[in-house]
Amino acid sequence: MERVPWLERTEISYAAYGLLREYSAYVGEVVDVPIPVEPIIERFLGIRLEYDDLEEMIGIPDVLGATWVEEKRMVIHSDLLGGAEGRFAFTCAPEVGHWVLHKELVMPYFRRAAGSRHIEPSILCRKRDTKLRGEWQANYFAACLLMPEEAVRCAYEDCFGPEPLVMHNSRSCFGPNSVVLDPALNTAKIIARYVIEAGEFSNVSREAMWYRLEELGLLVNLVLEVQPVHG
Repeated sequence: MERVPWLERTEISYAAYGLLREYSAYVGEVVDVPIPVEPIIERFLGIRLEYDDLEEMIGIPDVLGATWVEEKRMVIHSDLLGGAEGRFAFTCAPEVGHWVLHKELVMPYFRRAAGSRHIEPSILCRKRDTKLRGEWQANYFAACLLMPEEAVRCAYEDCFGPEPLVMHNSRSCFGPNSVVLDPALNTAKIIARYVIEAGEFSNVSREAMWYRLEELGLLVNLVLEVQPVHG
């Protein structure tokens, strides 16, 4: 996936919002959050979506999703079906990102073995590859798709007003039972939860929303010694 060209954030977000507009036209109504990733994959893109043990199927560890472009077939690792909040949608959505951004560019990761009837996946998403260019693009596409900027900003403003929240400390100055919400690294997930609930982003995790709020400049991290881990 490192053969893919550099794309600006604006190009990726435009592609994600373009897909939402096209899907809205397809179903005849404006699609709102939570974004229906599975119907987009199956109904609109015409991709066969399956769930299986990808590590056993492919013989490679830490595989989250795989797409066979030629077959229009997408497989999500079955363990994610009962996983942590938002993990399933945030595995499907990057695969959609790969499909929209990279399907014309990717070369198969593996060649058809001599005498084999099985074609290896054109796109393979693994936990360890998230920093690679193609994976970063797909993950950013997923964030834009599942958490459209306008919807996030509206939900944030409903909770906290128009000004960004600035985190100066690793830990809040107030206790865990305080009615005062002090922006800090240990309260960032609480802030994200408020936005998720206000905007009804029921298929994304608090960590994903935390990252999205930072990326949009709504949650500013000035804590230099500790950086958040996003998932």
